[in-house]
Amino acid sequence: MRDHQPAPTRASSGLCRSVSVLALFAAVTGLAPQLAHAQARTGVATAAAAAPNDIEELVVTARKRAERLRDIPIAVTALSSDDIRDMGGIPSAQSLLTNVPGVNFANTSNPITSDVSLRGSGTSRATNAEAGVGLFRDGAFIGGGTVGGRTFTDLDLFDPGRIEVLRGVQGGLNGRNAEGGSINVISARPSHNFEGYATATLGIHDLREIQAVTNVPLGEHWAARFGVDFMDQKKGFYHLPVIGQYADAQFKNFYRAQLNYQNGRFTANMLYEHGAERLPGLIYYVVTFPGATYPKGIFTDKYETAWNAPSKAKQDIGNFEFTANYDFGGAQLDTVTMFRDRHGENAYDRDASSIDFARAAVAAGKVAPTAVNAVLAADYAQGGDQLDHARIVYQDAHFSGSGLGALSSLKWVAGGEYYLLHDTPGNVLAKSPTTASPSTGTFDKGRLRFESWAVYGSAAYDITERLNLSADMRYTHDDEVFSTRRYDFGTGVLGAAAFNIDATRKAGNTSYTVTVAYKPITDWLVYGKVGTGYRAGGFNSSLGDPRQPTRVPAEFDNETVTAYEAGFKGNITREIYVTATGYENHFKSIVIQGDNGCALGNPVCPVQATSFAFNAGPATLYGLEVEAVGRFNILGGPLKVTLGAAHQGGKVTGGLYKGRHQPQQPKNTQTFNLNYRHDLISGVTGFINLQGSSRQGGVQEVAQTPPLHDYTLVNGRVGVNWQRYEVSLYANNLTNENYVVFEAISATNNVRRSNFPLTWGAQLRYRW
Repeated sequence: MRDHQPAPTRASSGLCRSVSVLALFAAVTGLAPQLAHAQARTGVATAAAAAPNDIEELVVTARKRAERLRDIPIAVTALSSDDIRDMGGIPSAQSLLTNVPGVNFANTSNPITSDVSLRGSGTSRATNAEAGVGLFRDGAFIGGGTVGGRTFTDLDLFDPGRIEVLRGVQGGLNGRNAEGGSINVISARPSHNFEGYATATLGIHDLREIQAVTNVPLGEHWAARFGVDFMDQKKGFYHLPVIGQYADAQFKNFYRAQLNYQNGRFTANMLYEHGAERLPGLIYYVVTFPGATYPKGIFTDKYETAWNAPSKAKQDIGNFEFTANYDFGGAQLDTVTMFRDRHGENAYDRDASSIDFARAAVAAGKVAPTAVNAVLAADYAQGGDQLDHARIVYQDAHFSGSGLGALSSLKWVAGGEYYLLHDTPGNVLAKSPTTASPSTGTFDKGRLRFESWAVYGSAAYDITERLNLSADMRYTHDDEVFSTRRYDFGTGVLGAAAFNIDATRKAGNTSYTVTVAYKPITDWLVYGKVGTGYRAGGFNSSLGDPRQPTRVPAEFDNETVTAYEAGFKGNITREIYVTATGYENHFKSIVIQGDNGCALGNPVCPVQATSFAFNAGPATLYGLEVEAVGRFNILGGPLKVTLGAAHQGGKVTGGLYKGRHQPQQPKNTQTFNLNYRHDLISGVTGFINLQGSSRQGGVQEVAQTPPLHDYTLVNGRVGVNWQRYEVSLYANNLTNENYVVFEAISATNNVRRSNFPLTWGAQLRYRW
């Protein structure tokens, strides 16, 4: 471990930050005349000289009001409908986040239990803690729940109109969990034109998928939009021959209907959707080290895995949403109402083996003669099944406007929010009955009621034509009630006290952001900000085994952060637009995942480990991010290139884990996205799209082992457009990169989960 360098005192650290920010703005202010002169001399684009190659004119609602992307002092990665179409759609949360610098997708090989981290914000994976990122769908918060609720579902990403990824603390406006940033997926809305598209996809492993979306105008004021998505993939890479199943087989049935009304200043949209899907389940293989039972060691195959319990992930979602806005002239009212009903299931084989595998190992002479009887007599019926039913009610209403009395250049927002989560998680741990223990396993049943309300406001004022001061503030009150019980699966008898918990907690939080932004020249914006945010605390659903080396706490408190950030965005040349950001985040009582130290090979506590969330103490994380977008004309065709990179660091600065790095925070990440189109013959246009992401460094757990595995992933798409038709070939993981997405090392074995190898297919798209 590297020597820990003492952190500067709070006073000296704050002074350094203040001096740095002031120096930045003084330098920029002083250079403004020279920069303006250089702009005129070198021909850098200005708003007045707009041309087809102008970049980042996208309008976003990052601050709950419509603004140009280049005008807001926030590091934002925004994908328009054209960007999404060029990439062939956004099939999963992981594919979405490959376009964003500073992101780590904590991949468990199961989309339901995976989660996302921005700027080192906490991940939860195998605990009840939520991800430290605000997850929004059409402006409604959708996070929360035990199996799911830590990332977007495929249904959320179906037929998107725009996606906004805000990096940096967003607690002042977006509230709960938005410490590392927030993500808002905005669905495509009905238009008043009869138009739509249909897509048919064929791929490896018998994949077949059909998507269709159509707009239907219904008179002067009404319009409807309907969408369906049917997919079936019967095979996969990860085969379970004992039960004749592919762990990564998939299917989905999505239905969506929207009705839109527009009349003068009033607009309303009603959306209902339902999705049922099976997703790739947890799949892992075990490498057992040489020992008394297996003198030469033994391993299960990565792709042909001898499980005798199913691996499956299922999700069923119903979503109702109503949005409306009314323009009063001096102010606009926006509301969003959402009801979300989500069922999740995650089934897996706890021992990752079967009697078939044991018999084959004995027959091959891989088992020590003295251990044969014990190996054959072991219990191979240890299946697990996590269940979850989450119901979310969400309501937001806010006014936004420009001008207030004599303050004509003031822009403001004021509103409130209500969130209610009812969650009923369950967990089945199956086993074989014996004379000594006739139980067939246990069943945990829990209940969580999380109620939250908030009020917030924001104001931005132009001090001069180039200098702007903005601030936002939010008060949130959370009220949680949690209970769980463990029962014998066969008899219904109540289990041990460590699994029978009743707890309540109430917490309030005030978050704010203050930002100073300055435009030294028309197409440049520099800014400095300080802001706060929080990640809601919660409860651990199991207090572990009495023999455990590490005690499991019953609950964990809110994690809070104070963030300092300075950034720049603007055109370097007419064709190149750059965003650059530096930040330092100071966490109080950071929430980290740990386990109680038990393991099947541990002589002190020989049972499966219990994972839990806990407050590890204060931490300081920092980073630098750069994102560049370029539009060029190459050989007569338009080329758009997006490049992103981030460097991250920092440590826990107090408590038991002082000096240790934040888990699930890569040291470096890179992204790229390339789209090129060129006319081939009259009426026929060829295109190519390449997307890539890579990461290096970092650790998986607070113990600093094992390391996060490095990777470089590239996806490709090539095809042609002819009139209303588009034909393309695609390949995901084009270079067939092989890396470990998760690893757990004990004294006796190594458990690993791997990424998916190269997949490919063809797509036909028709639009009208």
